[in-house]
Amino acid sequence: MVLSIVIFSALILAPGTSELLRRGRVTAVAESGMEGLPPLDAAPETWVRVFNALRGGYLEKHFGLRGRLITWYNYVNAFLLKSSQDNNPVVMGRDKWLFLSQDGPDRNILEDFRTTRPLPEAKMRRVLEVLTARRDWCASRGIAYLVVVAPNKNTVYPEKLPEAFTRPVEDSHLDQLLRYLADHAALDVVDLRPALAAAKKEHQVFYAMDSHWNAHGAFAAYREIMRHVTPLFPNIRPFGPGDYTPVEYAGLPGDLAFLLGLQDYLPEPRVLYVNAAGGAKARGTNYPASTNPGYFQPLVASEIAGPAGEGLPRAVFFHDSFFWELMPFLAEHFRFAVYAWMNPQTEMEPRYFDTELIEREQADIVVEEFTERYFVPSARPLQSKGPSGSP
Repeated sequence: MVLSIVIFSALILAPGTSELLRRGRVTAVAESGMEGLPPLDAAPETWVRVFNALRGGYLEKHFGLRGRLITWYNYVNAFLLKSSQDNNPVVMGRDKWLFLSQDGPDRNILEDFRTTRPLPEAKMRRVLEVLTARRDWCASRGIAYLVVVAPNKNTVYPEKLPEAFTRPVEDSHLDQLLRYLADHAALDVVDLRPALAAAKKEHQVFYAMDSHWNAHGAFAAYREIMRHVTPLFPNIRPFGPGDYTPVEYAGLPGDLAFLLGLQDYLPEPRVLYVNAAGGAKARGTNYPASTNPGYFQPLVASEIAGPAGEGLPRAVFFHDSFFWELMPFLAEHFRFAVYAWMNPQTEMEPRYFDTELIEREQADIVVEEFTERYFVPSARPLQSKGPSGSP
Protein backbone atom coordinates (compact mmCIF):
# COMPACT_ATOMS: atom_id res chain seq x y z
CA MET A 1 0.00 0.00 0.00
CA VAL A 2 2.77 2.39 0.95
CA LEU A 3 4.68 1.57 -2.22
CA SER A 4 1.60 2.32 -4.33
CA ILE A 5 1.20 5.69 -2.62
CA VAL A 6 4.86 6.52 -3.20
CA ILE A 7 4.70 5.58 -6.89
CA PHE A 8 1.44 7.48 -7.39
CA SER A 9 2.83 10.57 -5.64
CA ALA A 10 6.01 10.44 -7.70
CA LEU A 11 4.03 10.30 -10.94
CA ILE A 12 1.83 13.21 -9.86
CA LEU A 13 4.76 15.35 -8.76
CA ALA A 14 7.10 14.54 -11.68
CA PRO A 15 5.73 17.07 -14.22
CA GLY A 16 5.73 19.93 -11.73
CA THR A 17 9.18 19.06 -10.43
CA SER A 18 10.52 18.87 -13.98
CA GLU A 19 9.01 22.27 -14.79
CA LEU A 20 10.62 23.83 -11.71
CA LEU A 21 14.05 22.29 -12.23
CA ARG A 22 14.01 22.57 -16.05
CA ARG A 23 16.60 19.80 -16.34
CA GLY A 24 17.13 17.75 -19.44
CA ARG A 25 16.38 18.49 -23.05
CA VAL A 26 12.81 19.51 -23.87
CA THR A 27 11.20 17.30 -26.50
CA ALA A 28 9.72 19.38 -29.33
CA VAL A 29 6.27 18.45 -30.60
CA ALA A 30 4.66 20.19 -33.57
CA GLU A 31 1.23 21.51 -32.64
CA SER A 32 -0.72 24.74 -32.51
CA GLY A 33 -1.46 26.81 -29.42
CA MET A 34 2.07 26.58 -27.97
CA GLU A 35 2.60 30.33 -27.53
CA GLY A 36 4.09 31.46 -24.23
CA LEU A 37 2.42 33.64 -21.64
CA PRO A 38 2.14 37.36 -22.48
CA PRO A 39 4.54 39.75 -20.69
CA LEU A 40 3.64 40.51 -17.09
CA ASP A 41 4.41 43.75 -15.24
CA ALA A 42 2.77 46.08 -12.72
CA ALA A 43 0.13 47.31 -15.18
CA PRO A 44 -3.31 45.78 -14.42
CA GLU A 45 -4.02 45.06 -18.09
CA THR A 46 -1.03 42.69 -18.27
CA TRP A 47 -2.46 40.69 -15.38
CA VAL A 48 -5.74 40.40 -17.26
CA ARG A 49 -3.94 39.12 -20.37
CA VAL A 50 -2.04 36.51 -18.35
CA PHE A 51 -5.23 35.44 -16.57
CA ASN A 52 -7.05 35.05 -19.89
CA ALA A 53 -4.16 32.98 -21.29
CA LEU A 54 -4.25 30.67 -18.27
CA ARG A 55 -8.02 30.37 -18.48
CA GLY A 56 -7.74 29.67 -22.21
CA GLY A 57 -5.85 26.41 -21.71
CA TYR A 58 -2.21 27.47 -21.33
CA LEU A 59 -1.51 24.93 -18.59
CA GLU A 60 -2.96 22.11 -20.68
CA LYS A 61 -0.02 22.44 -23.07
CA HIS A 62 2.69 23.74 -20.75
CA PHE A 63 3.74 21.38 -17.99
CA GLY A 64 6.87 19.40 -17.27
CA LEU A 65 7.58 16.23 -19.26
CA ARG A 66 4.60 16.89 -21.55
CA GLY A 67 6.64 16.63 -24.75
CA ARG A 68 8.38 13.47 -23.57
CA LEU A 69 5.08 11.87 -22.53
CA ILE A 70 3.60 12.64 -25.95
CA THR A 71 6.66 11.13 -27.60
CA TRP A 72 6.35 7.96 -25.54
CA TYR A 73 2.64 7.72 -26.28
CA ASN A 74 3.19 8.10 -30.02
CA TYR A 75 6.04 5.59 -29.98
CA VAL A 76 3.90 2.97 -28.25
CA ASN A 77 0.91 3.78 -30.46
CA ALA A 78 2.86 3.55 -33.72
CA PHE A 79 5.50 0.88 -33.09
CA LEU A 80 4.03 -1.42 -30.46
CA LEU A 81 0.28 -1.15 -30.98
CA LYS A 82 0.67 -0.37 -34.71
CA SER A 83 -2.44 1.79 -34.60
CA SER A 84 -3.80 2.82 -38.00
CA GLN A 85 -6.83 4.91 -37.02
CA ASP A 86 -7.49 7.46 -39.75
CA ASN A 87 -8.42 10.11 -37.19
CA ASN A 88 -4.77 10.18 -36.06
CA PRO A 89 -2.77 12.99 -37.71
CA VAL A 90 -0.10 10.47 -38.75
CA VAL A 91 -0.32 6.70 -39.24
CA MET A 92 2.43 4.11 -39.46
CA GLY A 93 2.40 2.06 -42.65
CA ARG A 94 4.35 -0.92 -43.88
CA ASP A 95 8.15 -0.91 -43.49
CA LYS A 96 7.79 1.88 -40.89
CA TRP A 97 6.67 4.44 -43.47
CA LEU A 98 4.71 7.37 -42.01
CA PHE A 99 1.70 8.91 -43.75
CA LEU A 100 -0.20 12.12 -43.13
CA SER A 101 -3.82 11.23 -42.43
CA GLN A 102 -5.64 14.18 -40.88
CA ASP A 103 -4.86 17.62 -42.34
CA GLY A 104 -7.04 19.99 -40.35
CA PRO A 105 -10.56 19.35 -39.04
CA ASP A 106 -12.21 19.08 -42.46
CA ARG A 107 -9.78 16.98 -44.49
CA ASN A 108 -9.02 13.32 -43.86
CA ILE A 109 -6.53 12.41 -46.58
CA LEU A 110 -6.62 8.65 -46.16
CA GLU A 111 -10.39 8.51 -45.92
CA ASP A 112 -10.64 10.56 -49.14
CA PHE A 113 -8.09 8.19 -50.69
CA ARG A 114 -10.25 5.10 -50.21
CA THR A 115 -13.73 6.58 -50.56
CA THR A 116 -16.11 5.14 -53.15
CA ARG A 117 -18.26 8.27 -53.31
CA PRO A 118 -17.85 10.20 -56.59
CA LEU A 119 -16.72 13.79 -56.48
CA PRO A 120 -19.81 16.01 -56.92
CA GLU A 121 -20.00 17.81 -60.25
CA ALA A 122 -20.66 21.14 -58.52
CA LYS A 123 -17.29 21.01 -56.78
CA MET A 124 -15.46 20.14 -59.97
CA ARG A 125 -17.22 22.96 -61.80
CA ARG A 126 -16.10 25.37 -59.09
CA VAL A 127 -12.45 24.42 -59.63
CA LEU A 128 -12.92 24.69 -63.39
CA GLU A 129 -14.34 28.21 -63.12
CA VAL A 130 -11.50 29.43 -60.91
CA LEU A 131 -8.70 28.00 -63.06
CA THR A 132 -10.18 29.05 -66.41
CA ALA A 133 -10.69 32.59 -65.10
CA ARG A 134 -7.01 32.72 -64.16
CA ARG A 135 -5.91 31.23 -67.46
CA ASP A 136 -8.04 33.73 -69.40
CA TRP A 137 -6.74 36.65 -67.35
CA CYS A 138 -3.17 35.60 -68.14
CA ALA A 139 -3.92 34.91 -71.82
CA SER A 140 -5.41 38.38 -72.29
CA ARG A 141 -2.01 39.79 -71.28
CA GLY A 142 0.10 37.39 -73.31
CA ILE A 143 1.14 35.36 -70.26
CA ALA A 144 1.34 31.57 -70.28
CA TYR A 145 -0.49 29.77 -67.47
CA LEU A 146 0.39 26.31 -66.17
CA VAL A 147 -1.16 24.23 -63.37
CA VAL A 148 0.97 21.56 -61.67
CA VAL A 149 -0.50 18.91 -59.35
CA ALA A 150 1.89 17.22 -56.91
CA PRO A 151 0.37 13.91 -55.75
CA ASN A 152 0.02 12.94 -52.12
CA LYS A 153 2.56 10.49 -50.79
CA ASN A 154 -0.14 7.83 -50.34
CA THR A 155 -1.07 8.20 -54.03
CA VAL A 156 2.47 7.33 -55.15
CA TYR A 157 3.14 4.69 -52.50
CA PRO A 158 -0.20 2.99 -51.75
CA GLU A 159 1.66 -0.28 -51.21
CA LYS A 160 3.30 1.23 -48.10
CA LEU A 161 -0.03 2.11 -46.44
CA PRO A 162 -1.43 0.00 -43.60
CA GLU A 163 -3.55 -2.85 -44.88
CA ALA A 164 -6.68 -1.12 -43.56
CA PHE A 165 -6.27 1.68 -46.11
CA THR A 166 -6.12 -0.39 -49.28
CA ARG A 167 -7.92 1.58 -51.99
CA PRO A 168 -11.22 -0.14 -52.94
CA VAL A 169 -11.59 1.69 -56.27
CA GLU A 170 -9.14 2.90 -58.92
CA ASP A 171 -11.02 6.04 -59.98
CA SER A 172 -9.81 8.54 -57.37
CA HIS A 173 -11.15 12.03 -56.80
CA LEU A 174 -8.03 13.39 -58.52
CA ASP A 175 -8.74 11.17 -61.54
CA GLN A 176 -12.31 12.47 -61.66
CA LEU A 177 -11.31 16.12 -61.33
CA LEU A 178 -8.56 15.96 -63.97
CA ARG A 179 -10.89 14.19 -66.36
CA TYR A 180 -13.55 16.85 -65.79
CA LEU A 181 -11.07 19.67 -66.45
CA ALA A 182 -9.83 17.98 -69.63
CA ASP A 183 -13.39 17.51 -70.90
CA HIS A 184 -14.51 21.08 -70.24
CA ALA A 185 -11.51 23.37 -70.78
CA ALA A 186 -8.22 23.67 -72.63
CA LEU A 187 -6.23 24.00 -69.42
CA ASP A 188 -2.59 22.96 -69.34
CA VAL A 189 -2.53 20.78 -66.22
CA VAL A 190 0.59 18.76 -65.39
CA ASP A 191 -0.31 15.47 -63.71
CA LEU A 192 2.93 14.31 -62.10
CA ARG A 193 1.76 10.82 -61.13
CA PRO A 194 3.04 9.00 -64.25
CA ALA A 195 6.48 10.63 -64.00
CA LEU A 196 6.81 9.72 -60.32
CA ALA A 197 5.55 6.18 -60.94
CA ALA A 198 8.29 5.73 -63.55
CA ALA A 199 10.98 7.30 -61.35
CA LYS A 200 10.16 5.13 -58.32
CA LYS A 201 11.24 2.07 -60.30
CA GLU A 202 14.82 3.37 -60.01
CA HIS A 203 14.79 5.47 -56.83
CA GLN A 204 12.77 6.06 -53.69
CA VAL A 205 11.00 9.31 -54.62
CA PHE A 206 9.37 10.23 -51.28
CA TYR A 207 10.85 10.32 -47.81
CA ALA A 208 9.60 7.58 -45.49
CA MET A 209 9.41 9.92 -42.48
CA ASP A 210 8.20 13.02 -44.30
CA SER A 211 5.09 13.89 -46.29
CA HIS A 212 7.11 15.32 -49.21
CA TRP A 213 9.05 13.98 -52.14
CA ASN A 214 12.83 13.88 -52.01
CA ALA A 215 15.22 15.24 -54.64
CA HIS A 216 14.77 12.13 -56.80
CA GLY A 217 11.02 12.75 -56.90
CA ALA A 218 11.42 16.49 -57.37
CA PHE A 219 13.79 15.98 -60.31
CA ALA A 220 11.32 13.63 -62.01
CA ALA A 221 8.61 16.25 -61.42
CA TYR A 222 10.88 19.00 -62.79
CA ARG A 223 11.52 17.02 -65.98
CA GLU A 224 7.78 16.57 -66.54
CA ILE A 225 7.05 20.25 -65.87
CA MET A 226 9.73 21.30 -68.34
CA ARG A 227 8.09 19.12 -70.99
CA HIS A 228 5.22 21.62 -70.85
CA VAL A 229 7.43 24.73 -70.54
CA THR A 230 9.98 24.22 -73.32
CA PRO A 231 7.45 24.38 -76.20
CA LEU A 232 6.58 27.89 -74.94
CA PHE A 233 10.22 28.99 -74.64
CA PRO A 234 12.34 26.96 -77.12
CA ASN A 235 15.62 28.57 -76.00
CA ILE A 236 15.38 26.74 -72.66
CA ARG A 237 17.33 23.49 -72.34
CA PRO A 238 16.10 21.21 -69.54
CA PHE A 239 18.67 19.40 -67.44
CA GLY A 240 19.10 15.65 -67.70
CA PRO A 241 20.12 13.09 -65.08
CA GLY A 242 23.76 13.42 -66.10
CA ASP A 243 23.80 17.10 -65.15
CA TYR A 244 23.48 16.33 -61.43
CA THR A 245 25.10 14.11 -58.85
CA PRO A 246 22.82 12.79 -56.05
CA VAL A 247 24.35 13.19 -52.59
CA GLU A 248 22.95 11.99 -49.26
CA TYR A 249 23.28 13.82 -45.94
CA ALA A 250 22.43 12.22 -42.61
CA GLY A 251 19.83 13.32 -40.13
CA LEU A 252 16.80 14.76 -41.91
CA PRO A 253 14.06 15.37 -39.29
CA GLY A 254 10.97 14.47 -41.34
CA ASP A 255 7.86 16.56 -40.79
CA LEU A 256 5.72 13.49 -39.97
CA ALA A 257 8.24 12.24 -37.41
CA PHE A 258 8.28 15.76 -35.96
CA LEU A 259 4.48 15.78 -35.69
CA LEU A 260 4.77 12.70 -33.50
CA GLY A 261 7.69 14.05 -31.49
CA LEU A 262 9.78 11.14 -32.80
CA GLN A 263 12.29 13.10 -34.89
CA ASP A 264 15.18 11.91 -32.69
CA TYR A 265 14.14 8.28 -33.12
CA LEU A 266 13.37 8.28 -36.86
CA PRO A 267 16.20 10.07 -38.70
CA GLU A 268 16.44 9.70 -42.45
CA PRO A 269 19.15 10.68 -44.96
CA ARG A 270 18.35 13.76 -47.02
CA VAL A 271 18.93 13.58 -50.76
CA LEU A 272 20.42 16.58 -52.59
CA TYR A 273 21.24 16.98 -56.28
CA VAL A 274 24.56 18.75 -56.78
CA ASN A 275 24.87 20.56 -60.11
CA ALA A 276 27.60 18.88 -62.14
CA ALA A 277 27.12 21.03 -65.26
CA GLY A 278 29.26 24.03 -64.44
CA GLY A 279 27.53 25.18 -61.27
CA ALA A 280 24.22 26.89 -60.62
CA LYS A 281 23.67 30.24 -62.33
CA ALA A 282 20.58 31.41 -60.43
CA ARG A 283 21.12 33.34 -57.22
CA GLY A 284 18.67 34.31 -54.53
CA THR A 285 17.86 37.99 -54.38
CA ASN A 286 16.08 40.22 -51.91
CA TYR A 287 12.39 40.85 -52.44
CA PRO A 288 10.16 43.44 -50.72
CA ALA A 289 8.13 42.17 -47.80
CA SER A 290 4.36 41.92 -48.11
CA THR A 291 1.58 41.88 -45.52
CA ASN A 292 -0.85 40.18 -47.89
CA PRO A 293 -2.79 37.53 -45.88
CA GLY A 294 -2.85 35.24 -48.92
CA TYR A 295 0.85 34.46 -48.43
CA PHE A 296 1.91 31.74 -46.02
CA GLN A 297 5.53 32.92 -45.99
CA PRO A 298 7.39 35.98 -47.31
CA LEU A 299 8.05 36.14 -51.03
CA VAL A 300 11.45 35.02 -52.29
CA ALA A 301 13.06 35.55 -55.69
CA SER A 302 15.89 34.27 -57.87
CA GLU A 303 17.83 35.96 -60.65
CA ILE A 304 20.28 35.00 -63.37
CA ALA A 305 22.29 38.16 -63.86
CA GLY A 306 24.40 39.23 -66.81
CA PRO A 307 24.67 37.60 -70.23
CA ALA A 308 23.64 34.17 -68.87
CA GLY A 309 20.15 35.50 -68.20
CA GLU A 310 19.63 37.30 -71.50
CA GLY A 311 16.72 35.95 -73.52
CA LEU A 312 15.33 33.89 -70.65
CA PRO A 313 11.71 34.41 -69.53
CA ARG A 314 10.41 35.91 -66.29
CA ALA A 315 8.13 33.84 -64.07
CA VAL A 316 5.85 33.94 -61.06
CA PHE A 317 5.28 30.70 -59.13
CA PHE A 318 2.40 30.26 -56.70
CA HIS A 319 3.06 27.14 -54.66
CA ASP A 320 2.92 25.19 -51.42
CA SER A 321 5.54 23.25 -49.45
CA PHE A 322 6.17 20.67 -52.21
CA PHE A 323 7.81 23.36 -54.33
CA TRP A 324 10.96 23.85 -52.26
CA GLU A 325 12.65 20.77 -53.72
CA LEU A 326 11.66 21.94 -57.22
CA MET A 327 12.93 25.49 -56.89
CA PRO A 328 16.68 24.88 -57.43
CA PHE A 329 15.97 23.09 -60.72
CA LEU A 330 13.42 25.53 -62.14
CA ALA A 331 15.29 28.68 -61.09
CA GLU A 332 18.04 27.87 -63.61
CA HIS A 333 15.71 28.62 -66.54
CA PHE A 334 14.35 32.07 -65.69
CA ARG A 335 16.02 35.45 -65.82
CA PHE A 336 13.96 36.52 -62.83
CA ALA A 337 11.41 34.52 -60.85
CA VAL A 338 9.29 35.21 -57.78
CA TYR A 339 8.10 32.37 -55.56
CA ALA A 340 4.99 32.86 -53.46
CA TRP A 341 4.13 30.20 -50.88
CA MET A 342 0.38 30.57 -50.57
CA ASN A 343 -2.11 29.72 -47.87
CA PRO A 344 -4.26 26.83 -49.14
CA GLN A 345 -7.83 27.20 -50.27
CA THR A 346 -10.58 27.09 -47.68
CA GLU A 347 -14.15 25.87 -47.80
CA MET A 348 -15.24 29.43 -48.59
CA GLU A 349 -12.69 30.69 -51.09
CA PRO A 350 -10.00 29.46 -53.51
CA ARG A 351 -6.31 30.06 -53.06
CA TYR A 352 -5.29 33.67 -53.55
CA PHE A 353 -4.09 34.68 -57.01
CA ASP A 354 -2.02 37.87 -56.90
CA THR A 355 -2.61 39.65 -60.20
CA GLU A 356 -0.77 42.76 -59.01
CA LEU A 357 2.38 40.71 -58.42
CA ILE A 358 2.15 39.16 -61.89
CA GLU A 359 1.76 42.54 -63.60
CA ARG A 360 4.46 44.19 -61.51
CA GLU A 361 6.99 41.48 -62.41
CA GLN A 362 5.99 41.43 -66.10
CA ALA A 363 5.83 37.64 -65.98
CA ASP A 364 6.03 35.64 -69.20
CA ILE A 365 4.61 32.58 -67.44
CA VAL A 366 2.62 31.91 -64.28
CA VAL A 367 2.85 28.47 -62.70
CA GLU A 368 0.45 27.35 -59.97
CA GLU A 369 1.63 24.27 -58.09
CA PHE A 370 -0.90 22.52 -55.86
CA THR A 371 -0.48 19.49 -53.65
CA GLU A 372 -3.22 16.97 -54.40
CA ARG A 373 -4.89 17.39 -51.01
CA TYR A 374 -5.26 21.13 -51.63
CA PHE A 375 -6.15 20.85 -55.31
CA VAL A 376 -9.04 18.41 -54.95
CA PRO A 377 -11.92 19.97 -52.97
CA SER A 378 -12.87 18.43 -49.66
CA ALA A 379 -16.28 16.97 -48.87
CA ARG A 380 -17.99 20.32 -48.39
CA PRO A 381 -18.36 22.50 -51.51
CA LEU A 382 -16.65 25.82 -51.97
CA GLN A 383 -19.23 28.58 -51.97
CA SER A 384 -17.90 32.10 -52.32
CA LYS A 385 -15.90 33.81 -55.05
CA GLY A 386 -12.18 34.38 -54.72
CA PRO A 387 -10.80 37.20 -52.58
CA SER A 388 -9.86 40.60 -53.93
CA GLY A 389 -7.05 40.29 -56.44
CA SER A 390 -8.27 36.98 -57.81
CA PRO A 391 -9.83 36.82 -61.28
